[in-house]
Amino acid sequence: MSLPQAVRRRSSVGPPVRSLLVTVILLSLGLVGVTFVNYRTAVRIAEETLRNQGVGISLELAAEARSHGGRDAAALQALVEEQHRREVAFLTIMDRDGAVLAHSNPRLVGTRIEDAALRSVSESGQLTGRLVTLGTGEEVYEFTVPFHVPPPGMVGQFDTRQPRYRILRLALHTAPARQIVHHALIQLALVGVMVMVLLGLSVWQIRTLRRYLRLQEEAARQERLAALGSMAAVLAHEIRNPLGAIKGLAQFLGEKQAADPPQLEMTQTIAQEATRLERLVNDLLSYARPRPPDRQPTTLPGLLGEVLQLVLPAAEAAGVVCRLDVLEEVPRIAADPEQLKQLFGNLALNALQAMPKGGRLTLAVRPIDGKGGTRRAVEVAVEDTGSGIPEADLLRVFEPFYTTRTKGTGLGLAICKQIVEAHGGVIRTERTGPEGTTILVTLPVEGPAHG
Repeated sequence: MSLPQAVRRRSSVGPPVRSLLVTVILLSLGLVGVTFVNYRTAVRIAEETLRNQGVGISLELAAEARSHGGRDAAALQALVEEQHRREVAFLTIMDRDGAVLAHSNPRLVGTRIEDAALRSVSESGQLTGRLVTLGTGEEVYEFTVPFHVPPPGMVGQFDTRQPRYRILRLALHTAPARQIVHHALIQLALVGVMVMVLLGLSVWQIRTLRRYLRLQEEAARQERLAALGSMAAVLAHEIRNPLGAIKGLAQFLGEKQAADPPQLEMTQTIAQEATRLERLVNDLLSYARPRPPDRQPTTLPGLLGEVLQLVLPAAEAAGVVCRLDVLEEVPRIAADPEQLKQLFGNLALNALQAMPKGGRLTLAVRPIDGKGGTRRAVEVAVEDTGSGIPEADLLRVFEPFYTTRTKGTGLGLAICKQIVEAHGGVIRTERTGPEGTTILVTLPVEGPAHG
């Protein structure tokens, strides 16, 4: 597999997972939304059903009271007692002052009823409906409806202030309406449970998909490393030895042509390019066939001091001031000293190359506490004051063969990441911008369990 194909595969891991998650969430929200709208619709339908039913019965009873001589308490009581409808909780007829003239269950009330609904109907002449809770704890829908019983022979308009102005109060059982709402509520709860199960299955499926994609990516990486290892072996055999001969001959010719500056410059260029190619071959071998770390107790401050001594000549030539900060007492770690020197040497040289006009290079090391105050890891920050890493390159700086320099191999930071991960640690870029870059390396005090 070629490197561009591998990069495309790695970059395509995220979007399908995110798209699946967004799709599931949108579908779940849509399903819950539709069910909630159905529930609200069921509540409105139940209320409208009760209201229409109550209005119809109230108007029917008022018409009967007017047409059948409902002019005295005995006639009205007889009319009320004839009502045996299953949906009616109680029925009462009053005058405009609230005096009870007839009641379907007279033992439940006194001789007078006074409440806000009655006063409103008496004053406005408009019917009202409301939900009330009876003394028994039952919730009923109560209608208060005005009607008139005109004197014999009177037809048309009459004064509502006359004693013949009556008020009918009807209370309906709400159980049928509550049943409609209850069914809608059960449906909403079932949909909620289904959505929760769907989301749970989706999360499990997404995690499985991510694990599969990670395994697929790791398999592709191993495949690339195997191909790279074979290529590196060919390079080591076919290129390394000729390069050594070219470099040796160029140096020999340079010594012979010391008196001829143009030829001396050409031979030096040949030797330098041969050295660069040799370094590329060595980097390929290091990345394709990494050596397992030979762990031994290692003191990081001392090792970092040695690294600074090695890069000091190059730093002085570039006008860079080097500094080592040991913030606290740092415990020894189980690591391969030679690989760590290669790791921090590469990072320090990268920092120097980012400061061609001078600056400051700082290696800061500090312990990281774990539970119970134990020192579980050590963190090293490699800070420079150079030009920084472009925002677009942050996610790719540790990829093999990726470099922004014209003469770079693109394997330095990839090898650094490989060394850190072999020690069970983490490497990341913390700060970037015009003021410089900080690379953080976290290494465990003890080696990884599989190490």
